[in-house]
Amino acid sequence: MDVLGRLDAAKPPREAIISNPQSGHGPRFWIPALAWLPAGILLVSLVRLGAMSRSESLPFPIGPETLFMLPQMLLGLAVTAPCGLPLALACRRIWQTGSHAAAWMSFAILASLTAVASLFAGLLGPIAIAIYAAVLSVPAWITFAILRSRRRSS
Repeated sequence: MDVLGRLDAAKPPREAIISNPQSGHGPRFWIPALAWLPAGILLVSLVRLGAMSRSESLPFPIGPETLFMLPQMLLGLAVTAPCGLPLALACRRIWQTGSHAAAWMSFAILASLTAVASLFAGLLGPIAIAIYAAVLSVPAWITFAILRSRRRSS
């Protein structure tokens, strides 16, 4: 009983972890980490729709039908929110090594590739989106491993 009491006393309270901006557990990390992939998919699809409408000389396809379907489209994108976590977590780990430029560059390149790949993987379903997102985050995890090994050796 005494051992358990000492272990509980050594742990910081949950509120201190969540409210500490340096811990990476606050809303400043989690909200963008969950929102970047659905926002990227939406952006890529809007760019594609805009390009199609210009090539066919149609007005941009936002009419009453599109606005009516918008809530359903946003709910469908909510399934993809956790799929962006592998890349977001890898970039956070790169950031924690002190390589801020590497973290931003990894995120910029891999997030754009992941958003485009997820748009097409969406035709196969949410499991395919999760697989694509996990596979495309591997280069960021490799970057983190290299940076961590260099930091330990120096």
